[in-house]
Amino acid sequence: MAHFRASMEGDKQVLLGRIVTMDDGGTVHERGALCIEGDRISAVVSDPAHIPASFADVTAVQTQGTLYPGLIELHNHLSYNFLPLWSVPKRYTNRNQWRTQEPDYDTSIALPAKVLGSNVDQDYARSIARFVECRSLLGGTTTTQGLSSGGTGGKKWYRGLTRNVEAPYDPLFPAAGGHTLDYLPAEIATDLAPALQKDRPFFYHLSEGTDDDARQRFLDLEYAPNTWAIDRDLITIHCTALKAEHFPRLEAAAGMVWSPLSNLLLYGETANVAAAKSAGVKIALGSDWSPSGSKNLLGELKIARLVSQHHNSLFTDEELVRMVTSTPARMLGWQGLVGSIERGKKADILILEGSYQDPYEQLITAREDHVIAVVIDGRPRHGRMGFLDFDTSQQERFVIGGKDYALDLAEQGDDPLAGLSLGTAIAKLTYGLANLPKLAAEAPAPMTMAFSLIEDQVLSIDFDLDEGEDFRVVQDEVRKAVPILRPLPMAPITAVDDAAFRDALKANVNLPDYLKDAL
Repeated sequence: MAHFRASMEGDKQVLLGRIVTMDDGGTVHERGALCIEGDRISAVVSDPAHIPASFADVTAVQTQGTLYPGLIELHNHLSYNFLPLWSVPKRYTNRNQWRTQEPDYDTSIALPAKVLGSNVDQDYARSIARFVECRSLLGGTTTTQGLSSGGTGGKKWYRGLTRNVEAPYDPLFPAAGGHTLDYLPAEIATDLAPALQKDRPFFYHLSEGTDDDARQRFLDLEYAPNTWAIDRDLITIHCTALKAEHFPRLEAAAGMVWSPLSNLLLYGETANVAAAKSAGVKIALGSDWSPSGSKNLLGELKIARLVSQHHNSLFTDEELVRMVTSTPARMLGWQGLVGSIERGKKADILILEGSYQDPYEQLITAREDHVIAVVIDGRPRHGRMGFLDFDTSQQERFVIGGKDYALDLAEQGDDPLAGLSLGTAIAKLTYGLANLPKLAAEAPAPMTMAFSLIEDQVLSIDFDLDEGEDFRVVQDEVRKAVPILRPLPMAPITAVDDAAFRDALKANVNLPDYLKDAL
């Protein structure tokens, strides 16, 4: 395992630097010390002179940086995040327009995802899982809305590098449920209402779009007179169609996940967050997915701030930072374990270089090459070469913004990603995207004798915008798609290394002028 470049006393570590706790009081220790024992925070002190005696023999690590809780993302279709940014053809008013009626969506997003994610070569599914989680990790995210996978029998195989909201590897964390597609009105009483009685977070895409049909999906939640399928287990996503008068009702939910960039790229509008804030609705940030979203939460924070500034500085910088730390933790019911730097909580930490500017502005303006370490469960998973001890047999060197980093991707036990480097995953996906027609043509036909064996053993990524698709149907679909498929580029994993990303955003037909001018 990687360690900070300092001596350790057992499983104890001491990190020095500015500590932005994100506790309820907004405490910031300008020259603090963070004491970690195992996977937990043992102490947070304002002065290194007050380090507990039990840590006296531990050589402290002078980070010369600013420490934050690891970032928490509550909405991201991770499975799609190896695909490039989509050149959105037009403005839509409802999610079902681009998802079911736009031919270019199939050729640019849905079919390429299926060709690689359901490929009989299991290294494609493994590479997707490795790449998309590292994409989050390199942006300081330690908890993500999950990524799961399985064969036709629903065999779960993916454990997760970051904390997986739907399938956390630690039993202390309650696993979330969710539903991506719209419930029919009759299903609100039969499916959604019972799901909210299981005492767990439940994610639901709600009123995504701007038209009356999208708005009706919210009104459908009143499945009986004065009886709503809304309670503290419900986490709503997008809510772009809601009007100001709807948000007081939504205050009874756990909160809302805001994805401003994706909303603006697809619909030219985003959620009425001013009304949401006024109604007391908790708001978290999610970057949605790579076809129409930011690379990671560092990117989404910047967009959220620009939208906020356009609306007379609706949110303070501290409020924006809470949208990726303490607020999502509270929405999940995980606030006793993550979301702030406090004694007894899990040691999930993001460290950024420097401590010379406002601490909240520093996080919002940070790039991936400003990250000097990301820690999950007290274990440095990503950090600067020279800052982390680097074992070439266990870790991988990776360059971000011209700076050398070490990635600790070593897995435990029989994890299917064991031994798979990020570099290998990138090479595999680059080849796959460049050869989509060829790979589609090679999809096995169900009538072959070996198909049943392939079907039983294959590992495939679950793409939640196409829920419940049969493996046989998918293979038939990708073979038929050969004439319309085209090679796609593999975009860099970080925004700082993607010189074309900003220009691609500015070329979007729906992005408001105030954002184009600011990018």
